[in-house]
Amino acid sequence: MNMDLETAGMLRDSASRYAADNYDFLQRHAVLADPAGYSGKAWRDYAELGWLALRLPEKHGGLDADPLAVGALMEVVGSRLLMEPVLASALVSTGLVRSQGSAAQQDALLPQLADGSVKLAFADAEAAGDPRCQVRAGRISGRKIAVLQGDIADRLIVSAADADHGGERRLFLVDAKSAEIERRHYRFVDGRGAANLHFAGVPAERLDPDDGTPAATAIADVLDHATVASCAEALGIVRALVATTCEYLKIRKQFGRAIGTNQALQHRAVDMFLLQEEIAALTRSAQEALLRPAAERARIISGAKAYISSAARKVANEAVQMHGGLGITEELDVSHYFRRLMVNAALFGSRDEHFARFLAATTHSSPEGIPA
Repeated sequence: MNMDLETAGMLRDSASRYAADNYDFLQRHAVLADPAGYSGKAWRDYAELGWLALRLPEKHGGLDADPLAVGALMEVVGSRLLMEPVLASALVSTGLVRSQGSAAQQDALLPQLADGSVKLAFADAEAAGDPRCQVRAGRISGRKIAVLQGDIADRLIVSAADADHGGERRLFLVDAKSAEIERRHYRFVDGRGAANLHFAGVPAERLDPDDGTPAATAIADVLDHATVASCAEALGIVRALVATTCEYLKIRKQFGRAIGTNQALQHRAVDMFLLQEEIAALTRSAQEALLRPAAERARIISGAKAYISSAARKVANEAVQMHGGLGITEELDVSHYFRRLMVNAALFGSRDEHFARFLAATTHSSPEGIPA
């Protein structure tokens, strides 16, 4: 589905209305306090609204959405700080099943992803010094760390060396509730769950694409899409921070007048708005770049992620400072936006890793891959 700016705006507005009615700050606070770490009702609502089917092919009842449509949704995910695994399951993992699953595997999994009955997480990162995860005779052994929302996943997509096929890196589907998995659950500073996983001979089903696309190619492609989606999420957060800060400057009074009458604060607010517009432009460029061949888009996507990580952090810093001591409290949404930006800046490659990739693409040298 190719979407123009007007239609993307309608999708964004529709999602914003739902979130405004069902996911305000106090309602999100209740989700944060829930041991599950997400709202089952909201997840079912997302399925009914079609959000979970955005990345599914049309033949499986999906919308086959383009990056602009995905970005419209992710802006709302950011502006409302939604806790459900939209990014981890509906975008990243669904993209991997689309690319690496056989026809039979897609027929079995994609409808369950669309209706929300199955939540997937992608386990790729490994601790420095640990041996690589390996699959031998259909069983996987090894460790994975920092699996985004791996604490609530029903099934896992795990990258591992296939010892039965020359050690080639492949993707495998694993039951997250298997007795042979040791899961250590924890939360990132923004409240979203994660897990460190220890596989001890867990039965694993190899994803086997009919077109023979290498797993490394599929992973790189999905991580590029995830990077751009996180840029759109950052844009949603920045817009929320600019709006709430400007409103605060109007109502907070000091010495009998609104602090927004202070010219220095006005200039800082304008700088925040300019950064917001730069982030919007770079996000749009990155979304357009996803339609290009992989070799041509690395420079634009990594350049956008590197700049947006820094610019969004600056906006968040300014928002916290202009709110004063309130800006760091649990009771104000500003601190929650700040923490989400911190976590997102480290997902799918840090600012420094993407800047290095940007430089390598610019100078036509050989960049290193971006980890999950």
